[in-house]
Amino acid sequence: MKRILHMTPPEVSNGVYRYIFNHMPVIDQEKYQFCFLTKNAEDLMATPEYRIYNFPVYKLNGVQRDGREAFEREIRSILSEDFDVIHLHTSSWRGFLIEEIAMDMGIEKVIVHSHSTGIDFEDEDERNKIYKDHVYYKELFDLKYATDLCACSKLAADWLFPNKIPRDIIKIMPNAIDAKKYAFNEAIRVRLRKKYGIENRTVLGHVGRYSYTKNQGFLIDCFCEAYKKNKSLFLILIGQGENIQKIKGYVKELDMVENILCLGWENNISDYLQAFDVFCLPSKFEGLPISVVEAQAAGLRCLVSDCVTSEVNITGDVVFLSLQRDVWRDAILKYSDEYIRLDTQKALIDAGYTIESSGERLCSLYDKVR
Repeated sequence: MKRILHMTPPEVSNGVYRYIFNHMPVIDQEKYQFCFLTKNAEDLMATPEYRIYNFPVYKLNGVQRDGREAFEREIRSILSEDFDVIHLHTSSWRGFLIEEIAMDMGIEKVIVHSHSTGIDFEDEDERNKIYKDHVYYKELFDLKYATDLCACSKLAADWLFPNKIPRDIIKIMPNAIDAKKYAFNEAIRVRLRKKYGIENRTVLGHVGRYSYTKNQGFLIDCFCEAYKKNKSLFLILIGQGENIQKIKGYVKELDMVENILCLGWENNISDYLQAFDVFCLPSKFEGLPISVVEAQAAGLRCLVSDCVTSEVNITGDVVFLSLQRDVWRDAILKYSDEYIRLDTQKALIDAGYTIESSGERLCSLYDKVR
């Protein structure tokens, strides 16, 4: 059995976890054991996936900036647990100490996997500081810190890896999904729309962390402008994150609680996609958003920020929009009136976004000898 240690972010609704969890049903559990290293072991161990797979979870207590020596001792202790692969899911650079230690310890494969294209911090000063650190370390990165490089998109590869790294050695690993799980289901659509009393509404949907990146406040403003002209519109937001109370308060301040529903994280996202008519993602940046792949699998037209890579347009029904209120208002009004549910399963299969083909690529990556 190969033991793979995934180093993951603390927020369990993050797309990184969805990428890993999506693969677990198609991974041979007797051949590959997924383990996790995270600062938020408690929330990870409360997930349905943990209850199903009971995977080992290691809690990371320290950070490099609090003292290199103590942090290095902690990392070496964890990495001594006989891992064959270290899979580091990375959004931005703050140093390479874990990569350096893993390579020094002779771990067979050290994979650095880029999942983003920006810094997700609300505070501008903090965001700029982290960005400067990222740019500094990015230029220092080279192949002595990893055996394999991956990215969810070409844009994400360019964000994390410097130009001196040949692009042909970076493996693009699509954020694949179980496409069949998201195929349109009329019975689920009727049930959910009845649950929320929105049977006769045109439902715009959004799935994503309540955060700077996902830009929910902008979406709400654009929705409110469109609602003035079309009172049948209804907006559902789903996610968790640091801004959830702020967004709920904003909806209340606008007196739109009867027309905008702010939900926390839901484990049955595929069900909610059936209830939507149009999917919206006005992100300020993304690697390659799994939420848009899922929405396309459900046959939805997607309105997406033009800051998002065009690689996400699998079905040809993703509309890219500049982040201007009038542009989004007009698109919401236009595409809400032109709703057509698409059958997109073949397009996802042909583009390699099914979890079965992606699982084969991932296992091949773990098995390949340097």
